[in-house]
This record gives sequence, C-alpha cells and structure tokens, in this order.
Amino acid sequence: MFWRIYFWTFAALSILNALSAALRPEALAITDWVDLAVFTPMALFAVWSQAFDKWLVHPNVWRGVLFGAVFWKSISLGISVPTLIARVVELNVKSGISAAESAIVVAGGMAIILTVPPLVAVYCRAYPGGDRPRIRLPGPGPRRRAEANA
Repeated sequence: MFWRIYFWTFAALSILNALSAALRPEALAITDWVDLAVFTPMALFAVWSQAFDKWLVHPNVWRGVLFGAVFWKSISLGISVPTLIARVVELNVKSGISAAESAIVVAGGMAIILTVPPLVAVYCRAYPGGDRPRIRLPGPGPRRRAEANA
C-alpha cells in the first residue's frame, strides 16, 4: 500500500516539478535538467514497478540502473548541497536564522523523501530474492578461506 500511495504522490510531484521547470528554464542548472529528464522517469518506472508488482525488466538491467542512479544521485546531491547552503546563507541575511533553519529542514526532508524511496524501489527490483548478499567484496572465496584456515 505504501508503494502505491508513494507512486501517485511522486508522480504528482514530478509533474509539478516538470511544469515548474518549463516555466523557468533559465533557473535550472544542467544537473537539474539531467535529473528531470533521466532520473525522474526512471524513478517513476521503478516505483510503479514496485507498487504494482510488474516484472517488465530483468533484474540485471535493474542492477545497472541502480548503479547509474546511485552514481548520478551522488553527483547531483554533491552539486546541489553547496547551492542550497549558499541560498540558506542568503535567506539568513534577508529574513533571519529561524527561516534559514526551517528552509534547511524542509529541503533536507524533501530531498530524503524524493530520493530514498525510488532508490529503494530500484534496489528491490535489482535484488528480488531478498536473501542474497547485496555487495560482494573482492577477496578470497569460501573455498580459499577454508584452505587458508586449514
């Protein structure tokens, strides 16, 4: 039930974001455009797939999408956080510390709400088994460990 409600909420927020971007295209950076054009449709598809339990894409494709999404979100957040801090400092000068702190809390909360669930949905599609190891670190395999311990 959570995924269905989240899908419709995320879809509505994505449409509002696209309309907002269309009304003021000069205000968005290139990372915002890439996020809007690439990550948002992919995230919508992942959340839709998780919400309605549709397996249209092979898990290996989802693993590639997961890598790309996490990589891109790291870059996007790395660029947008300093911009947010600069805007908060400007807001602090104009209207006071309470407005700046409120802006930080609201922006941080929205970033978490709009970033984490789509990544979790992609992760759930990429690893449907649930009990397999998620990250395989380089090193000796189980057979080589047994030989080393003997």
